[in-house]
Parts: sequence; structure tokens; C-alpha cells
Amino acid sequence: AGFWGTRDGFWQTEIGLRSRPTMATLVVGAKCYDIVTMVGKGTFGAVAHAWQRSTGEMVAIKMVKNEGHHGQVVKNELRLLQALQEVDSEKSHIVRFLESFSDGACTYLLFESLEQNLFEFQKQNNFLPLPVRHIRTITAQVLAALVKLRELSIIHTDIKPENIMLVDHASYPFHVKLIDFGSASILNEVRHIKAPYIQSRFYRSPEILLGLPFCEKVDMWSLGCVVAELHLGWPLFPGINEYDQKTQSFFRQVRKYAFSSLDQLAAVNICPVSYPRQEMLAKRCDLHGMVELVKRMLTWDSHKRIEPSAALKHPFISLQLVKSKFEATQYYKLCQEDLRGFWWPHVMDAWGSLVFHVP
Repeated sequence: AGFWGTRDGFWQTEIGLRSRPTMATLVVGAKCYDIVTMVGKGTFGAVAHAWQRSTGEMVAIKMVKNEGHHGQVVKNELRLLQALQEVDSEKSHIVRFLESFSDGACTYLLFESLEQNLFEFQKQNNFLPLPVRHIRTITAQVLAALVKLRELSIIHTDIKPENIMLVDHASYPFHVKLIDFGSASILNEVRHIKAPYIQSRFYRSPEILLGLPFCEKVDMWSLGCVVAELHLGWPLFPGINEYDQKTQSFFRQVRKYAFSSLDQLAAVNICPVSYPRQEMLAKRCDLHGMVELVKRMLTWDSHKRIEPSAALKHPFISLQLVKSKFEATQYYKLCQEDLRGFWWPHVMDAWGSLVFHVP
């Protein structure tokens, strides 16, 4: 079996490839995968969408060369993905891993096909700030993924918009899953930086920037940056290099917005109204709740940083803050519908009524 794909075409390997200008076929024993399109290329590999002929199912194929550091990375990713195969991907909001195979030159990882990552979604929408209620929907699902990863002692280490995928936005708005375990680690195997690249720069935690011991709390820092970015339409700490990233993260110097504290996130994208109505007050209350959670996520001291399970019970995520003051508003009802849209009964059973009180 085998091929290695790029945006410009395919490099032929010795087994099972038939290539055409706009399509290729990957043959794995009795299975044939017709490549539809290349959808992305990252640090360690490329990803294609393909049809499996026998089932008619669309799958995503991640292709990584088996050489040097790349080979070690894919072995580590495969080990973690095999552990995650036992996890319910719907409850945990983690991408469903199907199978893997290798032709010697490359390793191929097959996943369920998802629609679009959050970065591309934001780009498609001109990076307009996302409404707070939709940010809650996304955040709660990623938190659920982080809870499951912590149970398995896995640190993702690369939480960013590109690694949060919309599943089927038209049918299930803002239903997301976490992808890409190429940089992930087992907690008891790595406490210090052992590679030149951990966490994408804009989402890099203080302990990583300073080369300190770290734990799964690095993922919470990254998620806090993502939440703020979805609200701003712009990265919270967009450092152009390592030094600049430290300056922005430690001194809150954000290029597009002159913040002296994270509390000022609540003043962004707000239209002043002399006599705001209840609906507007409900939205502002919700925004303040979101900012309070972001502050807990972006606590410099990782020991004091909020944990995923606690974040799921935060008044912003549980809607208790808005419910306590604005239960009669249409905004609260819409937020309830948002939660019903993805917290299906089996998920409610998993996280319990302690988190959500949605009738």
C-alpha cells in the first residue's frame, strides 16, 4: 500500500498507487481508497479526504514519512491513538481513529472525516468575533475532551483552532471534535521539554516558554487563548517569535488591543447603549462569565490554573450565571437550546446533572 501526497501532486511509491492529475487510488489489500482532495499539510505530514470503495464512507488519511524524527513522531501518535480507540468519540469529542497501515516509506492513519477546523471557519467568516453562546458550546466540548485525556494521562500539547474540527456544521451547529495527537505525550513520560517544538507559539503556556516542568495544565492555557481568540477575532498573544511571545504573555501586551488586564476582554465588541434592555444585559452577563473563566484558564501558576472537570462546572459553562438573573429572557432560552444541541443523553450521563441543569 502507499503514496505520499502534496498539494501539487503525488510521489509514487512501489506498491498499489495509480495516479492521475486530480485523483489517486490507495490500495490496501482488498480495500481501495479513492483520494478526493488534499486538505492540509502540517509539521509532520499531510492529510487527504478519500472514499473507501467497499463502504462508500468518506475518511481522512494522515500520511507521515517513516524517516528520522517524523518516524518517531508517528510511532508515538499511533500508540496514543490505539489507546484512544477504546474511548467513545461522541462522548469525549475526540476524533474517531479507524486504522493504520504502512508501506515502509510512509505510515497512513485513517480517521473519520470531519468538516472544517475552527481557523478555516473563522477565516471564511472574515475572522468576525463569535457570539459568546457559541463560544460556550465549543469550549464545553473541548473541556469534555480534556477531561477524558486527563483520565488517560495524555497531554495533547497542541490545542489551537486548527486542531478543533467542526463535525457537520449545517446539521449540528458548533459540534466539534479534537484532532491531531502528533505532539501528544503521556504525563509520566515527559515532564520537561524534550523536543524543539511544544505547543504552537500563540497558545504556548508560561511554563513551556520558560522551560519549566509541565503537566496537562498546558492544554488549559491553550484553550483559554482559543476562547479569547474566538471572542476577539484575533489571537490574544500573537508573538512573532519566542521573545515576543514571552513579552506578550507575561506583560499582557496584545498588539491589536491595548489590554492592561484580561478583565478588559469584557469591553471588546460591545456597543454602548444608554438604556440596555434585559436581552442585552443577559448577553453582557454571559460575556463577563466567560471572561472570568478565561482568567482561570490563563493563570500563570499552573498549580492554580483551573482543571477541565472544574471548568465544566463553572457558572459560565453550566449557564447558572445567566439563569440566576435572566431566566425569563429569550437569550437564556437560546443558550439552553445550544446545550441541548450537543449534550445528548449519553453525554449527560457521563458528566452528570452537577454540570448542566437543562430541562
